[in-house]
Amino acid sequence: MKTKFNSFLSISKVLIVSVIIGLGQMACSDADDPVDEMKKQENPDDMKGNNSGDAPDFSLTSLSGTTVSLQDFDNKVLVMFFLGNSCPACKTAAPKIQTQIADAYASNSNVAIIGLDQWNGTKASVQGFKNTTGITFPLLLNASKVASDYNTTYDRLVVVNKDGDIVFKGTQGASKDIAAALSIIDDSL
Repeated sequence: MKTKFNSFLSISKVLIVSVIIGLGQMACSDADDPVDEMKKQENPDDMKGNNSGDAPDFSLTSLSGTTVSLQDFDNKVLVMFFLGNSCPACKTAAPKIQTQIADAYASNSNVAIIGLDQWNGTKASVQGFKNTTGITFPLLLNASKVASDYNTTYDRLVVVNKDGDIVFKGTQGASKDIAAALSIIDDSL
């Protein structure tokens, strides 16, 4: 009887650990975010791919220690990659964003790209994200309030046009929205 009970406990532990791991992976996957799905139902106009409206101002410290604000990008198309510093989907999307957006527009002074760590990680954790992904565009620290102000979440792209208007707000994983963002960038130039 004791052996059956110990077997039952072992199986229960395995199931519990499996459920916890599965929930953790779902929380940072490329799949639609359940919170985003609720927002779509509450106010579908807020989550359209093309949102016009003034971009909220921000002022954050970059990984290199400089202060970066929205005004630094006046008269430029700004691509904002909201990320979580240890999010697996963000780590997968970052190299694609580097090659398909940052590298593609590297010689165009009218386009800028930044990454914003909305998980408010330490400087070391954000540096680890940069090292792991190989990205070269600036990363900004402690951006959770900015993400909230922009009504977005991690693993998302937002594009602000030269007039300071939000012209694209991704509604799915950033790597899935690159093509749409590229089209908006081109239209905004």
